[in-house]
Amino acid sequence: MNPSDKYRSVMPAFYACYDEAGEISISRTKALARFLCAQGVAGLYVGGSSGECIYLSPEEREKTLEAVVEEVGEELIIIAHVACNNTRDSIRLS
Repeated sequence: MNPSDKYRSVMPAFYACYDEAGEISISRTKALARFLCAQGVAGLYVGGSSGECIYLSPEEREKTLEAVVEEVGEELIIIAHVACNNTRDSIRLS
């Protein structure tokens, strides 16, 4: 198998999940990751394509990514978006 073939499949952008107070919800994040995994996706693109890179702090992005990896990281390809509007935060996330 060509190494790049593993990226030729469905890998949706992952949306941040919030609780009633507007904070990142670890339980809801894990539930969404598990749901998408059960739908047969090959991987998840976390923290970027759906706008999180602009609207979430680095800490919130880390929490989301950590929850996704903890829940489905052994089963799915996880692509972490690390770009920020400043170099320091991009380095931190990478």
